[in-house]
Amino acid sequence: MRQHILFDALLVAVFFWLCSWYSTDAPQKNEKQHPDFVLRKTTKLNLPYYEYSGTLEQSPNDLREYKLVRLPNNLVAVCVYDSDITNAAASLSVNVGNFADPFGLPGLAHFVEHMLSMGSKKYPLEPEYMSYISNNSGSCNAFTSQTWTTYLFEVANTALEGGLDRTSRFFIDPLFSPDAIDREINAVDSEFKNYLQSDSWRLPGLHASLSNSNHPYSKFNVGNLKTLRDTSQTLNSSLRDHAVDFYKKFYSADIMKLAIVGNYTTDQLVEWAVAKFSDIKSKGDTKPQYSGHPLDSSALGKIIYFETVGDFYILNMEFALPEIQSLYVTSPDYYISTLIANKSPGSLYFYLKEREWASSVNGYIADPDYEGFNIFTITVLMTPKGYKNHKNIVRAVFAYLQMLIDNGPQQWIHEELRTISDLEFKYFEKPPSISTAQDLSTYTLNKYVAPEHYLTVYTLVRNYDAKGISSMLKYLNPQNYRVSIGAQSHSIVDCTEREKYYNVSYHLDTLPPSLSSEMPLNWKKLYNFHLPMRNKFLPENTDVITKKSPREEVQLAPTLLQLTNNTELWFKQDDQFLTPHGHIYLSIKLPNTVTSPLDHVLAQLVDNCISKVFSSEFHAAVIAGMKYSVTYSGTRVEIKVAGFSDKLPLLLESILAKLASFKIEEHIFSISMSVLKQQYQNERYDPPYSQIVHNRDRKLHIVPFWPVQALESVMDNAKIENAQALVDSILDQSFSKLLVVGNFNESDALNMIHMTEKAINPKTMPSYLNLPSRVVDIKPGHYIYRDQLQDKNELNNAALVTIYCGPANNIKGRLVIDILKRILYKPFFNQLRTREQLGYIVTSFNRNHDSGKEMLIFLVQSESNPIYLTQRIDRFIRSFRQYILEYSTEDFDALVDTVVSVKNERQRSIDQEAKFFWSSINSGDYDFDYIREEITCLQQLNKEDILEAWDKYVNPETATQYTRVDSHLWSAKLSYPTDKELGLYSEGVVSLHHCLESEGFAGIDISEIDRFVQNASLENGVEPLLKRLESLYISKTKPTLNFENVSDIGNTIQDTEKLCVNGSSIKTALEMALKADSRLFTRPAPKEGTDFANIGMRQTPESKWIIHNVDLFKAALPLHGVPLPVTKPAPKHTD
Repeated sequence: MRQHILFDALLVAVFFWLCSWYSTDAPQKNEKQHPDFVLRKTTKLNLPYYEYSGTLEQSPNDLREYKLVRLPNNLVAVCVYDSDITNAAASLSVNVGNFADPFGLPGLAHFVEHMLSMGSKKYPLEPEYMSYISNNSGSCNAFTSQTWTTYLFEVANTALEGGLDRTSRFFIDPLFSPDAIDREINAVDSEFKNYLQSDSWRLPGLHASLSNSNHPYSKFNVGNLKTLRDTSQTLNSSLRDHAVDFYKKFYSADIMKLAIVGNYTTDQLVEWAVAKFSDIKSKGDTKPQYSGHPLDSSALGKIIYFETVGDFYILNMEFALPEIQSLYVTSPDYYISTLIANKSPGSLYFYLKEREWASSVNGYIADPDYEGFNIFTITVLMTPKGYKNHKNIVRAVFAYLQMLIDNGPQQWIHEELRTISDLEFKYFEKPPSISTAQDLSTYTLNKYVAPEHYLTVYTLVRNYDAKGISSMLKYLNPQNYRVSIGAQSHSIVDCTEREKYYNVSYHLDTLPPSLSSEMPLNWKKLYNFHLPMRNKFLPENTDVITKKSPREEVQLAPTLLQLTNNTELWFKQDDQFLTPHGHIYLSIKLPNTVTSPLDHVLAQLVDNCISKVFSSEFHAAVIAGMKYSVTYSGTRVEIKVAGFSDKLPLLLESILAKLASFKIEEHIFSISMSVLKQQYQNERYDPPYSQIVHNRDRKLHIVPFWPVQALESVMDNAKIENAQALVDSILDQSFSKLLVVGNFNESDALNMIHMTEKAINPKTMPSYLNLPSRVVDIKPGHYIYRDQLQDKNELNNAALVTIYCGPANNIKGRLVIDILKRILYKPFFNQLRTREQLGYIVTSFNRNHDSGKEMLIFLVQSESNPIYLTQRIDRFIRSFRQYILEYSTEDFDALVDTVVSVKNERQRSIDQEAKFFWSSINSGDYDFDYIREEITCLQQLNKEDILEAWDKYVNPETATQYTRVDSHLWSAKLSYPTDKELGLYSEGVVSLHHCLESEGFAGIDISEIDRFVQNASLENGVEPLLKRLESLYISKTKPTLNFENVSDIGNTIQDTEKLCVNGSSIKTALEMALKADSRLFTRPAPKEGTDFANIGMRQTPESKWIIHNVDLFKAALPLHGVPLPVTKPAPKHTD
């Protein structure tokens, strides 16, 4: 005990000693905080506000106009006028988050965030805000962090004022209606359950729980039914009262920052800001004040072993830092993080990779805006071999840190980082409006930031501060950290302890002296660590080729410069952005040799090996502000490079040279194999909605497709010599497409294609080897495709309804479905998420394959069984025709106008322009004019076109070629229905059976439920039937019940009460099973002699085909044809 006390005291002493070393070369807090604000009046309503009279630091290439103002209630707003945009955005951040949760009500701040958009006195209808945003081609979101909460939206520019007015009422007169309280508790609980099997939530939750229990960092921050509803009931208090009290106490205009981006003058934007947000109450600085540090003596000096859901190995080292908010002008953490993440020879990553111990290394600050403390984290993703050597990895980390300390801060490294930062600032590329708004509303919360730096606070590398870097490095020492080791299972310890909320299994112990006080730091003898070399990829020439005299009109398409048997070269010189940036895309099409699972595995291994080697080889290019990617799929090598144009040809040449001579080393192959195995394993642990969207789409449409199980079964047959043989033959026969866009001359582009041809030197690929990808053509019919989750602890199910709506290459048909998706998106969400509370994930969208059909898709993830979810989706579909009929012509025209407006918006950057060109070049349709064609088509659409498409494709009562697939992904927590059950019993009966099971009423055989439904009627309502169902449950599951035993009867009554609860899925399922809907619930005679019956497929009583063997199903169907080029391009140069 005495030793522990002394050790804890030593940690505290070391921490405060280190604090005394911290740099003071940073601006101190200005008590006035906002000097130089001058009283003004708005131009129309003559409302008072204060305008910043200083000069905002702004890129010379940022042509937007800014105005920084403070409202009379002390809310600070940044108004941004952008004359090029058609979509506007706004974001409001309040400087309070879940750190402010009462210790007895974790999740309250998050719950309040949910509630504020659920109606106000001015706009009392709950769906008003979201419907307005959706109807104006927009999107909205809100999120709660530890220290701030943000509310943001994006809409068509014409709808900005309405969006601002509705948002402002969140903070002026929110209703907190009792009905919404009940629903949003369930929404928060559903959101929490969505995170239960997510390691990205589980690890922070565990770290929080093992931190200083007196600090708010230690709190559970999401909230669930137990922490919100049940805790309130235990306290004999109203959750609504707690939420209202939280809002009244903390939501003060004084700690709010607003950003508005729109195509209106700054005067107009200020007018709206002042008029709509000045009524938010000023309550002073209501930010909660915290003392202490999350990593105090009770948390430091510990080693934590914990179990992950996914199959991976992770090592986290957390170091206690003091507050760093005031250091934004020197950012010592950025200097240190850059060196820790370095991948070049001599780096920590390079050392660990050579020993097959790690696949990635990163260092980062948890959040730069924490007040009173901070935490620096070093994360290592380990291989299985690395896990066995995790203590040696910890020693290597400290040896590398000691090397940085011994070498001291290097101004030349800072200057390289600053050079790139200054160039990126000077030649600023405009981000989306919503990103600008969000960044401005959150970055300006830092109390130390001078107003002139509001636009650039975290984008510029500013002053070099050697003392600040050295001081921060001193905190990264063996006496000032804790380490956590994650794996699916541990052989060296028993993880017998459980985290309270996420149920993470862990083992906590004190760090041994060999990893703390006795850590060897002599790096020179044991490690070949050294600082990186000077960066050869730093741009030297940033002259812009196109001068400031703009051309009469912008060139709308690239030019085909050259077309040969082996190459195709496209080029467009930048004529509108006038920056020294460029983008180069190279696609090398190869013969399709991927004809088996082993071929696919080898292709992925080669891709992984290339990625691992190139990450070190070209890390300097990334530091120099370039982006690159090299991917190999077995049928194609795709290389993309982007950044400052000066050194892009050098980067492309270096990549091609490395690829042409690529040799796979044993340790690289071993790491790649380990990573791929983990990747296959971890697909099982993706959220259900993610699995059903991505896996189902590939399984049903792509030919060939191999499931993960097939790939895993052949991994041991994948040898390094096979992979090397594949690499050696990659470029034998190929056809290359090259696109060069940006600050280049035509001669530069021609030089690049010649350099490509020289590096590849391919043989001509015969046309019969240049085969396009094709997808399955699913024929009319109603199908069920189902599977079961392999994650045994996942509570949620997922249902995906896909309706096929005509060829995707038909412009009018594609646009009609897109408009239809926009019309139904919010009503679908409101019905199934807000009203029925089916789950946190409820959405609808459209999708297509270029060579397939347009698809309208409905998705729900929920604890309810997939058949029940499909029934609820179907009910929505069957009732939605009336909604279309009542949808006004004015609303339709306004929606089309907003879509046209978005499509008319000018591209923001060379990056966006290059991606637009590449999509048409890579697909082979060469349709660079499709936006104009779509706009022309949109302007001719009317509501009758939507109704016609609905009846032709979506409405099961009228669609003559009705084509639909219901995909079901079942939780392992529920019993999985057999094909026989689905073939014998109506989906209403199967759904009711599983609803009873999931609510705790298992034990009634499905045949009994079928008889019950057959003999029941809704003539007298559903309540009497629920009583009869209750009696059936008791008779079948508790035949020996002693009616003289009061305890038995009481427990039984308590159990069966859930049957009659309003909103119960059981009640709804019973009603659906009994509704008189002949198409859904009658039993037509089974159809015999069809092709699908001949391959062993069954039909349900509702005539839906059950896809049992997806490979046989696809084999019985034809493939879609491929889209033909819209134009036949002719090259400029033919010699």
